[in-house]
Amino acid sequence: SAFNRERESNFGDTSNCSQMTLSVMHRAFSVAQARACAITLVLTMHFAAEAQVGEGDGCVPQFNNTKCPAFWELQAPHVTRELRPQDLEGFFYELAFHDYTQYPLCLFTPRCVTSSKQVQEHEDGTKFVNDTWNLSCAGHPYPQQLLFNITDHPGYLLGYWPKANIPYLPTWIVAGMVFPDTVVDFRSGPQGWLLEFQCVEWKGHVVFVGINFYAKAKEEASFAEMEHAARERGLGFWLDRGFGLRRVDHSSCSGPASSGGATAGMRASATTLFT
Repeated sequence: SAFNRERESNFGDTSNCSQMTLSVMHRAFSVAQARACAITLVLTMHFAAEAQVGEGDGCVPQFNNTKCPAFWELQAPHVTRELRPQDLEGFFYELAFHDYTQYPLCLFTPRCVTSSKQVQEHEDGTKFVNDTWNLSCAGHPYPQQLLFNITDHPGYLLGYWPKANIPYLPTWIVAGMVFPDTVVDFRSGPQGWLLEFQCVEWKGHVVFVGINFYAKAKEEASFAEMEHAARERGLGFWLDRGFGLRRVDHSSCSGPASSGGATAGMRASATTLFT
C-alpha cells in the first residue's frame, strides 16, 4: 500500500535488510549494521500491521458498563456526512431489539413492534421526529406517544416520554426525563433501516441500554446488515449480555396505518435498572 511504500522509503529497502540479517554470520557486516537492519525490519512490520488494522474492519470500538458512550463514539463515520432528515421518516418494522422496556417487561414475548416516523416542526422552528410506536403484548396493543428533538448533530436526538404506556408500569414513570437517542448506522431508500441506541447511567454505572433494529422491509438481509453494523460499532458488548438480542415476530400483524400524530415521548429508554 501507499502507507507501506512511504514507510519503506523512510526506513530503507527492507528486502536488502532481510538478506543482510539472514547472512550476517557469513558476510563482513558489522554488528551495528546488522542491528540497524533488524530494527528496520521490526519497525516496518509494526507500522504495516497498524495500517492493516486501521484500514480494515478490525477497529471495533470497545465499551463497558462504567459510562454511556458518546454519540460520536457510536456512529459509523458516514452517518455524520450522509444522514438526512428524510432518512428518519417512514414506516419501520422492528426486526430485533435489546431493550428491557420491551422484554422482560412484556413477559409474553413482544410481537408486531412498529414505528411510524414523521419529521415535523415545533412553533419555535425546532425540528422533531414524531414517532407513532406500537407493541403487541399478550394480544393487546400498547401504542406510545413519542417525540425526538433533532439536534445540530446528525443522528443525535433528544427524546422524552411524558406518558408511558408500558405493561405493568405507571404512565408517569419517566415523565420529565430526557433520553439521548443515537442513530448508530443507517441505510437510505425503500430498503432502508435505522440502528438506534439509547443509554442511561446512574452513580458511575450503566443501568440501561436500548438497541433497536428498525427496517422498512421485513427482510432477513436487512436484519443481517444491521447486526453486522451493530457489531462493527462495538454494540456486541451489550447484544451478547443479559437477555441478548431478541427477534420480533411480525407474522399475522397489521401493516402500515395512518397515524393520528403522536405528541410527545420516548420509547426505548425507561430508567429500568438492568443492562
